[in-house]
Amino acid sequence: MQPENFGPGILYSICNGQKPLNINVEKQFSHVIPSPDLINRYAELRPTDGESASKMFITEYNMQLEKFVEQVLYAASQDNKSPQEILPFNEGDTLCSWERSQFTNYRKILAPYLEKLGYEVVLN
Repeated sequence: MQPENFGPGILYSICNGQKPLNINVEKQFSHVIPSPDLINRYAELRPTDGESASKMFITEYNMQLEKFVEQVLYAASQDNKSPQEILPFNEGDTLCSWERSQFTNYRKILAPYLEKLGYEVVLN
């Protein structure tokens, strides 16, 4: 959430909900946002069983991202393009979410999937 960690490109939100007031997010990339159902189930379970909530979230979010990668790779192969040619991201863009580090932070979960698609990922 520190602007000094942002790249010089476009800021994409990868979450729903409110963002910090001092951050100007230009776009949202909904394809990698956890579903509202998953977020709600995680939020309900976390206060009573944080470990189970985290495991459930990670498992289901990984399934969502695997499906996303498959769809991107399929679309790229159909168009005879690379994933980078069909996704909107450019060098220097930043994907932002606002979870606190003590909760399940899905930026770390998303990073390897973007790397599978050929992106260099820097986590902050």
